[in-house]
Amino acid sequence: MYLHDAHIANVVTSFATLGSGLVVTLFWWFDGKQPLRWLFFYLTIIITAIPTIIHHMYPTQQFWTSVDVMSNILLVWALEIALAGDFFTQTFYKKFVSVMTLINMLVILKLGYEIFSPPANLFLPLGEKSGFTFGETALILNAVLSVGIMAYYSKTCTQKQKSVLKVIVAIFILGLILATGSDDFIKPTFIGWHSLWHITGAFGFIVFWFFNHLRFSIEGGIENVSS
Repeated sequence: MYLHDAHIANVVTSFATLGSGLVVTLFWWFDGKQPLRWLFFYLTIIITAIPTIIHHMYPTQQFWTSVDVMSNILLVWALEIALAGDFFTQTFYKKFVSVMTLINMLVILKLGYEIFSPPANLFLPLGEKSGFTFGETALILNAVLSVGIMAYYSKTCTQKQKSVLKVIVAIFILGLILATGSDDFIKPTFIGWHSLWHITGAFGFIVFWFFNHLRFSIEGGIENVSS
């Protein structure tokens, strides 16, 4: 099986995502103070990494392309649910979970349909050879919503927590920029933009665990941590 250098880089760096998921899951276990909802989020990092690795091994197979994005939708949905559990009232939490679950289920159904009927064009083109598919666009919107929740409720955070949150937002913005690059080419001579996104994301997940570690274990300030 021949893979372009860019795809080899994508496969190798996907293991960084897998490794970060394993690390933060172990950290959750050792620390024992973060709610179960955050364990679910950390486990979805591992779940997401596996189809990502396979997708980049077989980049032309629509099945793995769709499954890869589906698993990423699962990840950001889990993040939204965890954040909502931290910050929302019980009544609004239930409504939020219901709405976001329905929306993301519809997105996953659309991605499932694309397995049998691949789209001819990018959903959101950005220039001649770059842009985002429908699934990637939905993924970005979910991630933006998660960042928005954190930014809005950052007033409940300590100064140190706010500083770490700024790092998380910076990583998100950097990842969004890197994700716009092609995952099929090395440019200019040694940079695989998409593979850099994998590494950036892996660091982001570990920083996110530290953000939660500050909130739940070191500085406190979150109620109902057992939920």
